[in-house]
Amino acid sequence: MVYLLFGLLLVIFGSLLGVPDAPFPQGDEIMHIRSVRESLELGSYLLPSLSGLPNPYKPPLLFWMGMVSDSFFGVHYLSERLVSFAFGIGTIVLLYRLVFAITKSKSETILTTLLFGFSFLSLKFFGLLMMEGPMVFFLLFYFYSFYFYKQTKQTSYLIIGSLVTGIGYLLKGPIIHVYVFFILLSYFYVKVIRLRNGKITFQWNQIVREKFLLFSSVLTFVIPLLWISFLYFQIPSGKDLLRFFFITENIGKFYSSNQSGLRIWMGWLIYTIPFTIPFIQLVWNSIRFPKQNKHKIYVSTLLVFFLLVTCLHLLPNRKDPYYVTPFISFLFLLTSMQRVSWQTLLLSKINRYSILVIYFILLFLSIVLRLHTLFIFSIVGVLIIVSSLCFFQSVKNQWRAILITQILVIPMIIFFLLKPLSDPDLREVAKVVGENSVCVVAENPWTAMDVQNKLMSAKVKFALPLTIEENCSEAIYLISFVETNVPKEFNRVSSWFQWKQHLQMNVRSLLTSVFKMEKQKFQTEISLWKKGSLE
Repeated sequence: MVYLLFGLLLVIFGSLLGVPDAPFPQGDEIMHIRSVRESLELGSYLLPSLSGLPNPYKPPLLFWMGMVSDSFFGVHYLSERLVSFAFGIGTIVLLYRLVFAITKSKSETILTTLLFGFSFLSLKFFGLLMMEGPMVFFLLFYFYSFYFYKQTKQTSYLIIGSLVTGIGYLLKGPIIHVYVFFILLSYFYVKVIRLRNGKITFQWNQIVREKFLLFSSVLTFVIPLLWISFLYFQIPSGKDLLRFFFITENIGKFYSSNQSGLRIWMGWLIYTIPFTIPFIQLVWNSIRFPKQNKHKIYVSTLLVFFLLVTCLHLLPNRKDPYYVTPFISFLFLLTSMQRVSWQTLLLSKINRYSILVIYFILLFLSIVLRLHTLFIFSIVGVLIIVSSLCFFQSVKNQWRAILITQILVIPMIIFFLLKPLSDPDLREVAKVVGENSVCVVAENPWTAMDVQNKLMSAKVKFALPLTIEENCSEAIYLISFVETNVPKEFNRVSSWFQWKQHLQMNVRSLLTSVFKMEKQKFQTEISLWKKGSLE
């Protein structure tokens, strides 16, 4: 069954990597793909470009790897997303080696890596050209090096681990160094501070004993300093790029419109799906009932680390749930370090009832949205879970029932809920555009980037609704993503509907629209126009 599930995991990724509209999209991917392709077209290999200028928003590593993949396999979504998928494979390998070193159990190790592969984090970010997937790898790689150094006392682990982790700077900047600092701070907090008989004591000698650990962390700055020096001294626009990245892009997060801190907490809940309940139980029990074993110090280190990075991301005004994704892999290590089996976690009553609730929700959605396949699988899932609760006497049968139904939650949502409701493929509905010029009328330039990514042969221009006359005068086709007055020389060719990303509806109108199947309340009409008479 294990090989069957791993095969299923590969099939899932294989069927999603090349699809332009991913089931769980992330807006930044549009810009990343555009930057990769534009850089290849312009020959901007050293400094990736965006909209004709060097891309100042992120360091170049992801774009470099995307360009290499496109050069080998051809310009395509599949080629570009293979980068994140490769990091996903690397993360699973690291997780496998860590768990096996901790548990010495091959079955528990395979199960942990399998469950990680079916988590929402993996199924989303290892299938998108985003920084988050590689960030998971680089941060786990540092902990991997740190752990094996502590177990073997071989300094080569920390030297290589620090140098490789420093490469992570070229993904999202110095945030990777902040995470490494927090790992070390958490470790020394656990090692140095002692609470005995109501008194706090400090064992400062522990810091001296770990001097090589501190020294090796300096090596994480080698690659960043080389890259920053290169930009500063060798590139004419390098100073401006550095100023924009460090001040406008990063410090600017503290001055943008403030967002609710609940978004960070929601990230912990969302990206651990479908194992959120077991992880909440695991973390709670780890705090309330710490176990005395040789991995206690690592468990305490990770718990302090989780608290620190959560507080860190609550500070800026700009907060996104996916900011917590680099730390989710550590939760999968806690089960091994705490000597808690997945069977114990998943067979807990609260977890089994929570999975039952999820399947009832899917069943409800299948009825309301009239999705027959989802209805069938949801019914089967409900019957299996109820049977495990009421009729299965064998623990082995209960375990198989819950395991299968739990890991299939995200795949069912992808293929039986989101796929049938997905937007029309722009490459099909707008294939008449061909290699002609097309003007995209929208409120956000990223919409035009998305159109250019999908209609690779077309010449795409962007126009705001009030600038159509000025920017669309030379275009043969026009695609309008907003309600606006189209110039008279354009004639309507066709239209289709796409799901709205943001809904301005109260709960009552939302429920009314759902039960009345008023899809238009949730969709926007997109129209395609052609200049001159229609043939």
